Amino acid sequence: MVQVLLLIAVLAGLATMGYLQWRERSAVDSSRQERQALSQADRAIVTFATVMRRLPCPDTNRDGIEDCGAADQKGWLPSVSLRLAGADPGVDVGQLRYLVQRGGGKNDLTLLDDAWRPLEYDTTGKTYASMRATTATGGDYQADIVTLTDLCQRLDDGRTAPFAIGMAEVRSSPVRTTAYALVHPGNDDADGDGSLFDGTNASADSAVEDPTLRPLLSRYNDIVLERSYASLLAGLHCAPLIDSINTVALAHDVVLQVDDLKTGNIAAAKQAIVFAALGAAITAADMTGTILGGIADAGNAAVEWALCAATLGLAVNACAAAPQHTAAVALTGGVLYANGVSVGLNVVAAIMAGNALALADSSVDSSTLTCPSTDYTQALTAAKKEWDDAVAARDALITKINDKTNELNAANIARTNAINNLVAQVRAGGSSSSIDSRIQPVLDAATTWESSSFSLNAATQRRDNYQTAVTQWTNQVATYADMLANRTTLITQLNADIAALDAQIAATTDPAVKATLQKQRLEKTSQLTLLNDPVALQGEYDKAVTERNNAQANLNAAQADLSAAQASVGSAQTSFQTAYSNLRNAGRYTIFVGASPAAIGCTTTASGVCQAGDIVTSGGIQGALVDLFGGSSVSPDPDAKYLKPIKLQRELNALQSQLGEANKRVTDAQNIYNQLKTQADNPPPCNITGKGVTPMPPSAALDILIKVDQKGGTR
Repeated sequence: MVQVLLLIAVLAGLATMGYLQWRERSAVDSSRQERQALSQADRAIVTFATVMRRLPCPDTNRDGIEDCGAADQKGWLPSVSLRLAGADPGVDVGQLRYLVQRGGGKNDLTLLDDAWRPLEYDTTGKTYASMRATTATGGDYQADIVTLTDLCQRLDDGRTAPFAIGMAEVRSSPVRTTAYALVHPGNDDADGDGSLFDGTNASADSAVEDPTLRPLLSRYNDIVLERSYASLLAGLHCAPLIDSINTVALAHDVVLQVDDLKTGNIAAAKQAIVFAALGAAITAADMTGTILGGIADAGNAAVEWALCAATLGLAVNACAAAPQHTAAVALTGGVLYANGVSVGLNVVAAIMAGNALALADSSVDSSTLTCPSTDYTQALTAAKKEWDDAVAARDALITKINDKTNELNAANIARTNAINNLVAQVRAGGSSSSIDSRIQPVLDAATTWESSSFSLNAATQRRDNYQTAVTQWTNQVATYADMLANRTTLITQLNADIAALDAQIAATTDPAVKATLQKQRLEKTSQLTLLNDPVALQGEYDKAVTERNNAQANLNAAQADLSAAQASVGSAQTSFQTAYSNLRNAGRYTIFVGASPAAIGCTTTASGVCQAGDIVTSGGIQGALVDLFGGSSVSPDPDAKYLKPIKLQRELNALQSQLGEANKRVTDAQNIYNQLKTQADNPPPCNITGKGVTPMPPSAALDILIKVDQKGGTR
């Protein structure tokens, strides 16, 4: 009975372990899909902003359409509105939480208005104004030219605006404002408050949790994707876009100045070159902001890779986020290059301005005209700090690798000692025994069992993933087939259902019941939209059939692999039990000293086998086996001395897999620093020459500038 109870306990433990591993594998797959949904929704919002020149308002009633009439900053992702703007959010209506900055005035990123003007030289005060006057205020520049630059202006204003109550925020320490943020609720209600979203994400407040917030005691499993002002400015390529228009604006200003300079005001005209210096200063600030954003992503990548590797891939959020942060770091170098080009354009603009001035009047001394310079101090300081931090992080990783190597070496020594102890217990003081040959089969069987068990876990995960995919795609195919076959009937039925649901929603006062009805309405509205587009519906059906067939083929292969893995584990476990029993129950055997028999040893679990005078080795051998493999004779314990080095080797391999990313971070940081240093040490050449010609009329220059502004830049 004791042995039976022990066997039942072991099997129950193995079943529990298998269930926990299955849950973890499911969580890994779910998190990957959640990250993909957030990433695709983020790209859709950027596409919407590029097309509509503003950010979408949140959907407050979960119909998929943005609600700009209300003042809400937080709601649901307006997936229908995104699709109408030509962007694919990749998610169905109401799946993602969406927070957007609508702090009022210049802080409202959902407004579409003429917020930006090209830079202009102010002839009265001999300074550069931040905005060109509009015709409404007595100026001569055309109003209501609404392009992407207007959104860029609001983003730039928001980047420097201090936090105030009522602005969309990220609950970090300290609290910071954000352009927008997306939240995926995970696959369950982690904090048990009745909402899939956890913490601040579930509230009506204009705030979301910090993207770096980690799950705490299983009370939080949301994933937050935040877009800062600086990140969105870089993503929309605002700096090169604005620089391109301002360069043309400079040409218009120069034409105006040249026209004035015909009366001899050469001294005032020289200040036109300051415009290019102002552009260079703006570019330097953009570079510093880009560097700081890249540093943040590099640091996040290092943390995520470390957590992912340290847990052998079980830290779901970290493993999903690490590649995204790493990819974001790679963008920094490209943006810096674009800004470096802008510096060159500023110098070219200055040369053009100087030449225009010199050409306007032959009395101008071109040697007195100077080109702008860019202050790289802050950008270089930030880049050098990131380089130093990257080196320090890599050194810390190398230390961890060395420590894990030492731990592995110690475990190998402990395993060797434990094996030697087993041999010593079998030989009982002799130099060999007649059952020495039974030791190695036990060791080999344990190794084979570990390898087979590891392969079985991998095969089970693949089978489960493909089975889920087949089920989901099969259901989807059936749904689309029914919609195609009964499209007209279903459209009529859905319109009636939606009307009935609207009446029920209006009459219901119970919040829980109303929420259920609203969810049903959203689902039916989504179906109705697809039914009204037969081409899109057929395309979705064809895609679903292809995906189902692919998933089924993969499932068939995975099931075959799983069957083979199960058979392998069963065979390996039987081999281990047999080898274990052969050694443990060897009975009476001969102990040799040299080549001569010296004594009779006896090891067995049965009574009446050992005889008087035998050296009973049962206790010593059993203790040595437990020390090597754990307390079970059914299967070895992965944490026991014999298999522990294999586990540590996997952990070491995981740490070593980070080393390439750590070295890449160092290389990227060094390259960025060197790129900035090269730009700082090698300013573009400046050569201003020329003699008087007839200048372009100011009206023609203004017309060119307006057309470039309306077009949205010179790209």
